[in-house]
Amino acid sequence: MRLVWVLGAALALGGCMDGATPASGGAGGGQGAEARKLSAGMTQAQADAVFGLDAGYERNPANWDESCVSYAYGDAATPRYVHAVFRGGRLLRATDGHGAICTYGAAL
Repeated sequence: MRLVWVLGAALALGGCMDGATPASGGAGGGQGAEARKLSAGMTQAQADAVFGLDAGYERNPANWDESCVSYAYGDAATPRYVHAVFRGGRLLRATDGHGAICTYGAAL
């Protein structure tokens, strides 16, 4: 029984590894005004210059060349986050309006 569980878990994880995306962390995920401050192809240093230091950083466990960086904006009482996904050191996409920092843990 234990072997069946282990094999099932390995197959389930293996099927979603290539397309793993960070969890959205609550409502949001649109291409709003904050996300549009970033341009595809920019480096993390360039994104840091736009928003300041990141509020969270996580490397994709299925693809170590990809990471999701969270940038906080809004007021301190109800912060919102831009999720910026970098691959090979360059920005792939950015979305805003998230209620929490991005994580790959919930996506796998």
